[in-house]
Amino acid sequence: PEEPGGPAAVPWSALGFLRPGPLGSTPPAAASAFVDTHCHLEEVLQMVRRHTVAPSLGKETHEFTAEELTHWRTLGWIQDGDDGTGEARQEDIKVPRSDVWERFWAELSPRERNAAAKLGYSDEAWDRNQWLLPRWTAWCKLDQQVQQSLEVLGETPSSWDNWNTGNVGSIAVVNCNDLRRWSWLSGKERRAAAALGFTEQTWNSEELADVTETVDGLFGASFEGCVTQGCDTDSLDLARTLALSHPKVYASFGCHPKAAWTYDDDLEQQLLDCMKACGPKAVAWGEFGLDYSHAYYGKLAENRRVQKDVFARQLRLAIGHGYNLVIHSRRADRDTLRMMRRFVPRNWRVHVHSFRGSMSFMKAVLVEWDFAFIGIPGIVTMRDQHGQDLARQCPLDRLVLETDAPYLPVQSTYFSHPGQIPEITAKVAELKGLSVEEVALRVRENARIIYGV
Repeated sequence: PEEPGGPAAVPWSALGFLRPGPLGSTPPAAASAFVDTHCHLEEVLQMVRRHTVAPSLGKETHEFTAEELTHWRTLGWIQDGDDGTGEARQEDIKVPRSDVWERFWAELSPRERNAAAKLGYSDEAWDRNQWLLPRWTAWCKLDQQVQQSLEVLGETPSSWDNWNTGNVGSIAVVNCNDLRRWSWLSGKERRAAAALGFTEQTWNSEELADVTETVDGLFGASFEGCVTQGCDTDSLDLARTLALSHPKVYASFGCHPKAAWTYDDDLEQQLLDCMKACGPKAVAWGEFGLDYSHAYYGKLAENRRVQKDVFARQLRLAIGHGYNLVIHSRRADRDTLRMMRRFVPRNWRVHVHSFRGSMSFMKAVLVEWDFAFIGIPGIVTMRDQHGQDLARQCPLDRLVLETDAPYLPVQSTYFSHPGQIPEITAKVAELKGLSVEEVALRVRENARIIYGV
């Protein structure tokens, strides 16, 4: 996901500012066999690699040595005046940022486009909401030309500092991944990053931990598989490589609704080529569907039209090839249900992943499709009453468990991974008043039914 939250929006794990912290623990050896039916394994491996080379990422802030604290402050992950408690100062003032960031390139004035171009933006980069500016950098530290361009775009020193360095008492980390590229860091910042253990490749999340070592060392002895997603141009090749490199890794391929604008004949052929290359390790088409959740883009008729066109095209393709479906639906219950009724046969295998829509939608899907399964993610372990109600109401024989790692959190840690399915299992058992073993056995069988895994 790209900042500050356009078509590829910030993940659900960004429920406020997150801090460096330990990876989720390995499940106990006595855990029942489990499968994570939905994750983004390449990003989990990037995260694990970063924790390996920079061990202080696995610490709480109060555990930092004086040297580590100095380096993290230099990098801006801890702002001046923070004592490691993560408490924001009372004097922080809310100043709204310019609304220019919510507009499409075509909606900018010629002067605004020129300013954006000086900041490095093309029309494609702007509309993709790629974030090309320094993060957590005060206005006074910006280059004068950058300041002038930002002023044309409606920013002021106050608005920039509030939302770019606001909540200065927080350690602003999303999935432990500073959003700046290595090349954007100053010499001093690079030296601090290197002292913490980073290289240019690990800082840029270009290196992955070894998949076998991670599966064996982190996911636990009861781990029997996961389904990783190849759902945009950045993840296709990695998902294919991972599925072909480890016996317990499977993949699904499709175009995520927030990447719908990239869908064309070439991308469709890439997706089909990945399905063919992976053979039986490719277990579904997706994730794909509709997502109207973004505060600005989700309301645009043109954005919704593109998403629905791409959803319909992929539904026809996937059904025509006999592929199982991984449906992503966010604040789009009505349109998703209408299109499923139009295109998806009653006996089709469907996984409605990480579902948090309406109870009526869930019940309709379960009644109208005999092999539809509702994906329950790790947020059910948190204070999410609606998610817990869905887990209670969904019949056990129509439910699968997933982490959507590393995006969706679980209660015990800042960072999720497939090995945390047992924790989700235990919570679902609690919510349903059943034994953990009964739930584990049933959801394991459900994963076999829908994915053959």
